[in-house]
Amino acid sequence: MQSFENADKLYELQQHQKGFEELHKRLQDGERNAEILWRLCRFCNDIAFCSSGEKKTQAILDGRDYGLQAIEADPTNFEAAKWSAILFGLYVDTLPTKEKISEGGKLKDMLDKALEMDPKDFCLLHLRARFSYTLANLSWFERKGASVLYGELPKATIEDAMNDFEAAYESKPDWIENIFYLSKCYLSKKDKAKAKNYLKQAVNLPTETVNDKEIMNECKKLLEKC
Repeated sequence: MQSFENADKLYELQQHQKGFEELHKRLQDGERNAEILWRLCRFCNDIAFCSSGEKKTQAILDGRDYGLQAIEADPTNFEAAKWSAILFGLYVDTLPTKEKISEGGKLKDMLDKALEMDPKDFCLLHLRARFSYTLANLSWFERKGASVLYGELPKATIEDAMNDFEAAYESKPDWIENIFYLSKCYLSKKDKAKAKNYLKQAVNLPTETVNDKEIMNECKKLLEKC
């Protein structure tokens, strides 16, 4: 029976590069299954969030590929469905608007299927909220152009985004990135008081990754505008 005890321990200890390399060697040695692939995908996620520039981009691309392979290997595996959706979402975030829209339908399907397996997973709720937020904020010209290129767009509103951001907040209230986007939703709804309240929470939270620091700076800028 395959053991992932050491790899999972390395993940808990945040030794992401070492854990990735261990599993990657096993993959090269012929062990290819959903359990290895989704764990590689998960390591790529954390490597990406602790990196910047080309290393971050490569980690996202690698994670996307491992995730898609994992869900193909076992469509019923929740962890495969979850990490596949998360890394595909990170990949979509890096794309220009047109490509974002063309890949958005696939991302939404992946998120919905994963959330059917676990409706309370805060990472997936946050990602689906981000999808709704992006779609709801498309300009008329972007929406019109996208509908010509890709047909009818999925329907999404700021309220859809807020519902998922708030559900994610209930499960993980100290997540800076989720609070930032929840605040932006309230600003979109002209509710500066609630936006300001959430932003004040965000700027008092610790930053652990490069991504956290970037989001913290955005929170501070937004708070100044409020």
